[in-house]
Amino acid sequence: MKYIKYAVAVALFLASCTSPDRDNLNEKASVQAADELPENPLLLIPITFSINPKEGSMSTLYGNNEAMQHAKLNSGNAYPAGSVLYEVTWKQKSDSLWYGANIPDQIIRVERVVFNGDALPGYELYSGHPLRKVAFPSSAQRIALITAQQMAHNP
Repeated sequence: MKYIKYAVAVALFLASCTSPDRDNLNEKASVQAADELPENPLLLIPITFSINPKEGSMSTLYGNNEAMQHAKLNSGNAYPAGSVLYEVTWKQKSDSLWYGANIPDQIIRVERVVFNGDALPGYELYSGHPLRKVAFPSSAQRIALITAQQMAHNP
């Protein structure tokens, strides 16, 4: 009887040993090596984020150091020369680990705004899978919407 108890205890111990869940990393929401982006915007500094429930999408505005310093100190949309902004938009999906939570799924589009000191900043749109640069005729409107976003402040 004593040996049976030990055998059951050892069996339970061995059954509880599992390897870490390797599927927990959300690789679909990442920038892929085949994408044509000049840099990985997810490695830059997040400035603000937004959720669009009607589209089922979420966006994060990223910027380089110059853009982040401007966003901290100013509320205007006249970013200094050398600033680069990226608005990354993902489809949302339900989180399998947290009931009721949504997480990013695949990237829908990446918008890049570059401030060179010119009157109108440069605008590039990347979409598709893998992300490719596509033409977008009304860039002035998108630039205005992206640069009007205010920085999210932490408490």
